[in-house]
This record gives sequence, C-alpha cells and structure tokens, in this order.
Amino acid sequence: MPNRLHQESSPYLKQHAGNPVDWYPWGEEALAKARAEDKPILLSIGYSACHWCHVMEHESFENADIARLMNENFVNIKVDREERPDLDQIYQNVAQLMTRSGGWPLTVFLTPDLSPYFGGTYFPPEDRYGRPGFPRVLQALSDAYRNDRGSVVENAKRLTAAIAQIEGNRVPEHKRPDAASLRKIADAMLGAYDWHNGGFGGAPKFPNTMNLSFLWRFGQASGFGMASEAAVHALTKMARSGLYDHLGGGFHRYSVDAEWAVPHFEKMLYDNALLLRLYGEVLLTGPELREEDRALFTRVLAETTQYVLREMTMPEGGFYSTQDADSEGHEGKFFVWDPQELARHLSPAEAKAFAERYGVTDAGNFEGSRQTVLALQAAGPGASEHEKLVEDARRKLFDAREKRVKPGRDEKVIASWNGLMISGLTWAGRALRLQGQGPLAEQALETAFVAYEFVLGSMSRAGDGDGATRLWGVYKDGKARFNAYLDDYAFMAMAALDLGRACEDASELATLTAQARSWVDVARKRFADRENGGFFFTSDDHEKLIQRPKGIYDQAIPSGNSVLTIALAALGELFPEEPYASEADEQLYKFFPTLEKVPMGMGELACAALLAQAGPVTVAGREAWRACAHPNLFQKKTENVAHANELLICHRRTCDLPLTSADDARVLALKKTVLR
Repeated sequence: MPNRLHQESSPYLKQHAGNPVDWYPWGEEALAKARAEDKPILLSIGYSACHWCHVMEHESFENADIARLMNENFVNIKVDREERPDLDQIYQNVAQLMTRSGGWPLTVFLTPDLSPYFGGTYFPPEDRYGRPGFPRVLQALSDAYRNDRGSVVENAKRLTAAIAQIEGNRVPEHKRPDAASLRKIADAMLGAYDWHNGGFGGAPKFPNTMNLSFLWRFGQASGFGMASEAAVHALTKMARSGLYDHLGGGFHRYSVDAEWAVPHFEKMLYDNALLLRLYGEVLLTGPELREEDRALFTRVLAETTQYVLREMTMPEGGFYSTQDADSEGHEGKFFVWDPQELARHLSPAEAKAFAERYGVTDAGNFEGSRQTVLALQAAGPGASEHEKLVEDARRKLFDAREKRVKPGRDEKVIASWNGLMISGLTWAGRALRLQGQGPLAEQALETAFVAYEFVLGSMSRAGDGDGATRLWGVYKDGKARFNAYLDDYAFMAMAALDLGRACEDASELATLTAQARSWVDVARKRFADRENGGFFFTSDDHEKLIQRPKGIYDQAIPSGNSVLTIALAALGELFPEEPYASEADEQLYKFFPTLEKVPMGMGELACAALLAQAGPVTVAGREAWRACAHPNLFQKKTENVAHANELLICHRRTCDLPLTSADDARVLALKKTVLR
C-alpha cells in the first residue's frame, strides 16, 4: 500500500510513495504524532532530480528491514526542498556543522519540538565510504533518545544556538562601498580563480555565476581588464565542456571534476536562467569580444534558449523546475555516446568528423563505461565541408537522442526560479536580437512575458486590503501552494524591471514598474528585520519554526537580500521621492563588511555594491529600450519628455539635456556607469 506521500503533488514526494517507510509530509499530523508519542523525528530533505537521493531511496528506503527500524523508532517526514526551502535553509546548517559539508539528501534527526540533535547527508546501507551504515545510525540515535535524553536535549540546544549564529542575523560592523574596496573584492575572487580550467576551486565545480557577473561588471566599469577576462575565460571553458549539452542546449548542474569534463547530469531551471542572463549581458555589453568568443556565446545562448522553450516551458506559460540526472535507472544515460552508436546513425564521414570535434573515443570518459560525455575539441571552425558534416551529424544525433527514454522532469513551477528565467530570457532575447537572430529573440521575449503573466495570474493572491499582491511559492497540477519566500518577491520584482528594459509600450512599462514596486513593498512590510537590518527569508505571517532564517550568502541562486538591494536601488532612481534608495544604501552599509570578509560567497551583493558605487541610470523616451543594454540602466515612463523622439538620461537624480539619437543616449548612459 502506498504511504501518505501518494496524496502529495510534489514529484519528489511521490517518488517515495511506494516505500515501506511510513512517510509523512511536513505538517501538523506528523508533528502532533511526534509530540503525542514522544518520538524523535527523522527529517529527510531532497529533490526530484537529485541522484544521491535516488541512491539512498533504493538502498535504504526501499529496504524492508531498514524501513522497520525507521517506523518503529521515528516519525519519518519527507520534504521537497524546492517546496520548503525554509526548512532546508535551517536544517542544512546542521549537516554543515556536524560533517563540514551539506547537500542532498539531507538527513536530520529532531526532537519533537523540532530541535536538531544529529544530522548528515547521504548514509549508505552499511558501513562504506568512511560513513557509518544507516541502520547503525538509526539504532544509535534511537537508543540515545530513549536512554540518554539529557545528552540529546543538551546537544539539541547547542546545535540550535550554533545554527542561529550561522544565520548571521546580527552584523556588528558598518561600512559603505567604495571603489578601492570593490577592487579588493575583485582581487580576492581572481586569487581563487582557476586560470587553467576556468571557474573557481576544484572538484566538484559549480558555475558560480554570481561571482562571474561581478567580475564582468567590475572589469567593464573600472577598466580592470583581468576581471572581464576571467569572466569570458570561464564562460568559454564552460561552453566548450561537458557541463554544456552540445546536442540539446542547456547546462548541467555541476561538474564532478575540476576540468568540467563530466557533469552531474541534472539540469536546473535556475542555473540555465543565470547563465542565459550572463551570456546575454556579455554579448550586449562586450564590444571587445573576440569574434570566436562572440560566435560561441551566441550559439550557446541560442541553443540554451531553444532548450528552455522546448523542454522547460509549460503550455500555459511558466517554467518547470528541473530535469533529472537519471534515465532508465542510470545517471547520464540519455546524454553519453560511443563510436558504435555514432556508426549506427551517421555516415562514416559524419561519424569521423563528429567524433573528432566532440572527443568520442573507444575508451570513453564516463565512469569506465567506454561512453563519452561530449565536449568541443577543435580550437576553431575547419573547412566548410567539414563544418557541414559536423552540423549534419549533430542534427541526426539530436533526432536519435529524442527517441531515447528522457530523464524525468519535475513539473513544479517555482515563483522565484521563474523570476530568474524571465530575467534570463529577457537578456537572452535582447542579445540574440543584436546578433541578428530576430525570430528566436522575439520568441524568447514573448515567452518571458507569458511566463510573467502566468505567475501574476496563477500564483498570486490578494493582500491584506492594502492593494498589495501576495505570491504563492509553488504551482503544480492547477493549484498554487505554500506561502512565498523573500526570493519569490525579490526575483519577480527584478523580472518586472528586466522586462521593462525590453518594453516598447509606455503603458506596459508603467504596469511592470508598478508591479515591481508592489512586490518590493511586500518585502519591506512583511520580511524586514527591523532590529538588525536586512530581510528574513520568511514573512512575518509564515509558519513558526525554530528559527526565522535570513540568508545573506549566495547559494546555487543569488541571495534574496542582494537581489532586493538591487531592486531597491533601481526603484530609488525611478521614484526619487520614495525611501527606496536610502534603504538600498542601508542594506549595503550593514552587510558590506561581511562581503569584504567572504567575497566568494556574496557575488550578488558585490554586484549590488558596484551598482551603488556607479549609480543606476534611467532612460526615458520612446526609443529608450534601445539604450538599456547595461545592468545599471533602467527604463522609465516618458511623461517628462517633451517630444516623442527625445530621450532623457538621468543619473543620481540629475538629468541631462534631451537627446534624439538612441546611439548617443547609449554612449552617454554608459559613460555614467563608469566607476568614479
């Protein structure tokens, strides 16, 4: 018989509905049972595309003996971290403290009052990999709760206090950004940069898009070429590597090695959204790009856009959340190739040309399977005949791959991730338009607008009588659920501002700007930490948990606090009579010292600090959207422009004389974004 999870809409929870474990979803039924029976809680958090979540399910949660241990000794709660990122934020810190690493599956043991007393990530079914076997862990923690309650309670108190300290709700120092400090932040990032392989650090290696965005923008604003060069180098390495899907477009979540050769194959909406934005921004604002880089980035931008439109866009509008790493029970099976498969689908000449271009060999490079993760090998284009062979082969292999069993897709719609993708497609569409790909550009922009309207129409609700629109966090199977988080409001506000940059209709622009303002105002009212500054991750009317998390560091996605700071700064230039600019300044004043200490973990806040130092610029006029090709430039209504063909450039609440040339306006606006 299925357990209670079969009634849930989350694909991840449904994956566990047939387990012999007596799983509960997070909710009052499970929490009341733990209190009534005085049983500890086993909290397991993951997501549908997580490979090691699948492994632990197969090894432990499908094992009848292990399930019996769990059922007899614990109240077992399964959580989808994409539905409840608040719980994940709180309890992920337990694994960090106890094992010095986090991730998924997250396995945390709680007292009935939700205080954690032990935690980790993946546990094997027997002692292995230097980790204790899961049955041994279960027995030891159950025995401790029954027979050594005092130690358990004391450990829970220490852990709860420690994770409160990690959240960093108090910031003892204050400092405002300046050009010299921004240069030190860039130097720190460059000191950690891998100039051989691209990116930061060793294995596993993640895109870390927020830091690359800061390096690109700082290099452009300051003239510090090494910063811009690092961003271009990383984007080139990723675009040529196994991290990128060279047949279908789109990026995998991370590489298991330092060379980007073999990825962990799941594809996340947020990674592709952030990379679309960065590739688009570099194409729009990097006139000095080498021609081969421009061609590569344009191709990646186009193919990733097509991937999102083809695989991740729901018919009603909105974007799905993830694609799995596994298909037919094997990680990466959908994506890898060997010479025999090439020979079945291609002519000998096509197979030879394709194998040379993408590194397909008899030995392979994927886990001893003699299969190959595709990666670009050639330094540049060859003869036209050779290029035709490669392109014909790519088309044939893509068609052949479409007949394979595809990885599973989690069809939840997450408001925050949709905000990121709306922004990403907006920047991609404008960049593709500039690169002469008009039809795809218009399709990208239209898809972004439709997704925005979907969130506005299907994932929002009336506020508290003040006219503000509240958001739901997740939409699935025709129903929106879960009180929205700070990220939902911050990312959707930035999505509205980004759409405004591409908007040609004054009334539509006014509507977008008003909506961005409304969502920022909800954050100011419902999420503000009025004692210590910044914004909590959960609203003041959210479910009461052991803590109210406040994330100031970037994770796989930017910090909501940092994105909201950027939105506040933009609105401060658009509405100078309101306190938005001063509130953005206050955010940076309180958090900038932390940024200086840990720049690698706060790339988005570094972008906010750079925006504050250079100052946002607004452009008004019918052709204003043509000038808005820079992250500091925002478009506003045309009411103050005397003639329809005039453009007005304003910076730090001072406006220049009207211009009649969009090119002149672009030049003037870009001059005002340079660090002074």
